[in-house]
Amino acid sequence: FCRSRAHSLDQIRQFLNLAPRRLDWGTLSQEPAEVLLDETFHVTGVGTVVSGTVTRGSISVGDTLMLGPDGNGHFTKVPIKGIHTKRVPVRRVMAGASASFALKKIKRNQIRKGMVLVDQSLRPKATWEFEADIVILYHSTTININYQPVVHVGTVRQCAKILSMTRDVLRTGDRAVARFRFMFRPEYIHEGTRLIFREGRTKGLGIISSIAHDA
Repeated sequence: FCRSRAHSLDQIRQFLNLAPRRLDWGTLSQEPAEVLLDETFHVTGVGTVVSGTVTRGSISVGDTLMLGPDGNGHFTKVPIKGIHTKRVPVRRVMAGASASFALKKIKRNQIRKGMVLVDQSLRPKATWEFEADIVILYHSTTININYQPVVHVGTVRQCAKILSMTRDVLRTGDRAVARFRFMFRPEYIHEGTRLIFREGRTKGLGIISSIAHDA
């Protein structure tokens, strides 16, 4: 990119428009609905409102979705009574959109960041344990079994313990398959999802390779 600010911005916009998309939203919009929730509000006269990104499918006013998981890993049916995107009321949103949803018969204190809204046909299940292919970006010494970093998967953020690894110890730059267990509550996650884990200056990346629903 050239050094002039105006020309650089034009080139950056052109570059972003030409860059290939990592996700095909058109294909994903044909799948059952899923929304990753990251905010919750109480609006006077409306009730509980949640916001997040529609990662799959489409959602219309009047649809009934599954909200969860709660602290016990359970999901609850909730009707969608209103949808807003970019502060405009709409009747329907598709995969790739950020939107807010007004929910019926749900209190704000029942919702937390990291929960999801999903189509009933998915029969969603929360999990305590999962395996991931990981790489250590930085650690000052070594990582052993029982190490407990904070794991970020989508909007999920929770401390998890390493139960096992394919190597005895891990250092900066090492790769391994590790089995994690969430410390406080089960979460709804997918195979193939990217994750980040951290603890102090320690940082690592990974991709979830398998889910243990019965753990």
